[in-house]
Amino acid sequence: MLQEFRVDNFKSLINIVFKPQEINLLLGKNNSGKTNLCQALQFVGCSSIFPLNECAEKVAGGRFGMTNFAFDKSTIDFYLRAKVPYEEEALAFEYELTISPPKDGMGEVKVEREILSVTGGKFEQTILLKNISGRIRLLQENDFIDGTVNYVETSASRDATMLQRLYDSENNVCVNRFKRYLSNWICYDLSATAMRGSDYKPNEVFLNSDGSNLASVLYWLKTHNERDYRKLMKVMQVIEPKFDIINFPVGSESVVVMLFEDSDGHSLPAWNASNGTLRFLALTYVLLIQTQLILDSRPLFMIEEPENGIYVGFLKTLLEMTDWPQGPQIIFTSHAPYFIDLFDKYLDGIFVLDRDEQHTSITQPDIDEVKTRLEHFPLGEQHFREMLG
Repeated sequence: MLQEFRVDNFKSLINIVFKPQEINLLLGKNNSGKTNLCQALQFVGCSSIFPLNECAEKVAGGRFGMTNFAFDKSTIDFYLRAKVPYEEEALAFEYELTISPPKDGMGEVKVEREILSVTGGKFEQTILLKNISGRIRLLQENDFIDGTVNYVETSASRDATMLQRLYDSENNVCVNRFKRYLSNWICYDLSATAMRGSDYKPNEVFLNSDGSNLASVLYWLKTHNERDYRKLMKVMQVIEPKFDIINFPVGSESVVVMLFEDSDGHSLPAWNASNGTLRFLALTYVLLIQTQLILDSRPLFMIEEPENGIYVGFLKTLLEMTDWPQGPQIIFTSHAPYFIDLFDKYLDGIFVLDRDEQHTSITQPDIDEVKTRLEHFPLGEQHFREMLG
């Protein structure tokens, strides 16, 4: 689980410290920095899978404009602390990453500094990986466990992190465990148009951040895991009682069509379903099904404005999907009072972001004061009245 995240000079975020809980809610006016914080987290996760230029395009809107326009600093700094399950215990990792994006947006994003250390078992603040401008030292973990400190020294291009370049190896089990953890950081900003897509890839199990492969992952679920498919349908019938099954006529090797059917066989194509129905279906899959596929590393999911298009009476059902032992760590953003009201049991996970002309600040409301005000104002009303920060 992510315990602390620091970022400096990423868009509006200057020297931001974020200490999330298991269930979190980011509040703030438009353009306050909520999405920037999610993008910063997603960028670090993405950098464990893809080269940095590709991460900038996928996550940050391109290489130009990644740094704060008013801050005279050429690099972006990321730091995180996290506990990651491993066998019978949790390993405590610390990871530092400093990158330098090109000023004109035409060059490469480069690694300046990358350090990964671990504590747990036979490790005590042990540096596993050190990458300074492409000069790399990598601990041979098996040798260390046997009592010998042995680092392999090598060099690599600076266009990607060493985590991204590293493959599974018996000598780097802890590093790869951390890489797997980061690779499961996903930010969901679901698109009503994308969720109606029909692209098909065999054995797709992870929903894309915009929901564009919803039909593909649900087709996999129905054909490979009937029990979990029925679990998903049971939840869906809370909001659409007339839906009995989902059928998937496969149009070709690359196309799958999603049809909702009632008990009489009447069909509703996905492109005619409501935005809220598709969003609820996508989030149900992520929170109930996809989470179980990666429980060994407790995934971090960021979900932007989950309430969009969903009837307020179903928001509690949605939030309840996150409330189970060893489930995912979740960061929501929201403007909806009725959704915000549901977080009166997660007060330690509420963060308020504000922005002046140059940068974002992040604060946490005083929990005792919030509880006292709840006698007169629900949480959403407190946010509307700007009582939370």
